[in-house]
Amino acid sequence: MRAVESVVVGMATFRRPDLLAALLPRVIDQIEHASAVLDPAPRFRVLVVDNDPDASGRSTAAALDDPRITYVVEPQPGISSARNRLLDEAAGSDVLILLDDDETPHEGWLVHHLSTYREHDADAVCGPVHAVFEGGEDPWIAASGYYLGQRRTGVGTGTVIRRAATNNLLLDMRRVRELGLRFDARFGLTGGEDSLFTGQLTAAGGRIVVCAEAVVDDLVPAARNTRRFNLSRRFAQASSHVRVDRELAGSLRSRLGVTARWAAIGAGQILKGLMLAGFGRATRDLGRRAPGESRVASGLGVLAGCLGIRSMSYGRPRRKWGRR
Repeated sequence: MRAVESVVVGMATFRRPDLLAALLPRVIDQIEHASAVLDPAPRFRVLVVDNDPDASGRSTAAALDDPRITYVVEPQPGISSARNRLLDEAAGSDVLILLDDDETPHEGWLVHHLSTYREHDADAVCGPVHAVFEGGEDPWIAASGYYLGQRRTGVGTGTVIRRAATNNLLLDMRRVRELGLRFDARFGLTGGEDSLFTGQLTAAGGRIVVCAEAVVDDLVPAARNTRRFNLSRRFAQASSHVRVDRELAGSLRSRLGVTARWAAIGAGQILKGLMLAGFGRATRDLGRRAPGESRVASGLGVLAGCLGIRSMSYGRPRRKWGRR
């Protein structure tokens, strides 16, 4: 069983001081619990990287007056810049555990992460994310099943996976340093940087395992609990997924093969989605219409990704669409 001497719990934030104020005390509680349970207990530190040049989260982090909390500002916009700053600030640690600022870890979350990491000889550990909807889940969202995949229902602890998001992810920093991994700035405003990062980790022989017990709740605000937002998100995520696959393919020949395969998949998704959505509309069956419309959005995103079209999820460029 590998030794863990230093652990950093890190989060990027951007103009959400109220959410940060709710999260930080919970993370400190997790550290207190882990320090009491683990033997030997590692040294813990909390790292907040604020992607707001105006440092809107500084007073929130300072209010706790806890020496274990480090607050820094990363003025370069984009989620890749913020996450690379997390890597830089945690470079001397054994383990970095990443959270989003709108999440709430369940009881024992930190201990479960570290125990799974040590017992399964993992280079990364991924935990489930449970969506919690402000004002209740929109019926269309529920029918589409959009958020169910994040729960990893039925996926047991120790299961090896190929890629993972960074909204509930433990990283072995020694392995990250060894491989020289970074979050790609080209994905900083579109998303997909975490999928590329973890895909590069596993392509180099790294192991990502699931910890079913390391659960976090993810707050979905009312503005995102809508059909329109989620169709846009499906499009953006599908586009980024294809771009990541093309990037991981390596050679030009492999990239062309990946693009052709995804173009066929995207066209099939659109056709099947249109049929399912049309039938759902005709029969007033939301259980068919919502998944059908989601599939169409995903298929369109796949084709956009094949063409190198980017959807800006983390910024407001002058033009909504841009070419790679």
